[in-house]
Amino acid sequence: MGLQMFGKNIIRLFKFDLKTHHKAVREFKKFPMMLDNLKYEIADEIRSLKLPKVMTQFESVQAILDTNKSVARFGDGEFNLILGNAIGFQEYDEELSRRLKEILMTKDEGMLIGISRRFGTLDDVDEQVRAYWRWFMAQHRAEIYEMLDFDKTYIDTCMTAHSIEVDDHTTPECRADTEKYYNLVRQIWEGKDITVIKGEDTEKFTYDIYDNAKSISYIYGPKEHAWREYKRILAEAEKLPKDRLIIAVLGPTAKVLAYDLHKQGYRVLDIGHMGKAYNWLKTHNDKIVAGQFFAA
Repeated sequence: MGLQMFGKNIIRLFKFDLKTHHKAVREFKKFPMMLDNLKYEIADEIRSLKLPKVMTQFESVQAILDTNKSVARFGDGEFNLILGNAIGFQEYDEELSRRLKEILMTKDEGMLIGISRRFGTLDDVDEQVRAYWRWFMAQHRAEIYEMLDFDKTYIDTCMTAHSIEVDDHTTPECRADTEKYYNLVRQIWEGKDITVIKGEDTEKFTYDIYDNAKSISYIYGPKEHAWREYKRILAEAEKLPKDRLIIAVLGPTAKVLAYDLHKQGYRVLDIGHMGKAYNWLKTHNDKIVAGQFFAA
């Protein structure tokens, strides 16, 4: 070591507060005790945290089977529109935003309102989905909580994408679960006359989830920005007999359609990705990436 470097080190040593260092070492010895107490502090904090009550996906399907209620489901897209943001296939519209918020907060007992079971644990979905929902909740939890009723039990919005967001849908356990789930789902319209309201020129499925219905007819809206044609679509639906089950697959517009037709005595189920998920799980034998499913 050169003389100059030796001198610099002596200066640093004199600048270093040995008393402070000794105090820090003594405090560090108390660290295990601090950790022991910390778990009780966290437990006390957790008691103040709120989580909305949301059914499991099986429970959500059973609720649809056991009641004659209509369904409107709210996912991240609907929340974004309510909060003033456009989404990929639906431009922001002030009236649509207002109507979505009205329906989300309805006290109408004839409606099953869906929100996602993503407000707490995320151990039932893959890494990609977990990362997205952690980001989304960090951004919007407080605003969404202001619109939720914590005394209410919601159905699970993600019931329409069952087994799509798991780590691996190809395991024997997951395949058995999927078969059981969709056998239950298909009981909803089995032997019934149904009308599906969907985007024009949307995909045709190799495996049609509705093929056990008594009869099926269609009303078409635009694939994107369906709210622009809401009045026309509603008028066509109002011509249907009221004993016909209506399936709405029309993005955020489907929520308003379900609510307004329900008020007129129809039963409408906003079940979005259900048919698509059923077909994908039947045709995709390899591992599904959830992002690819929702982007397709």
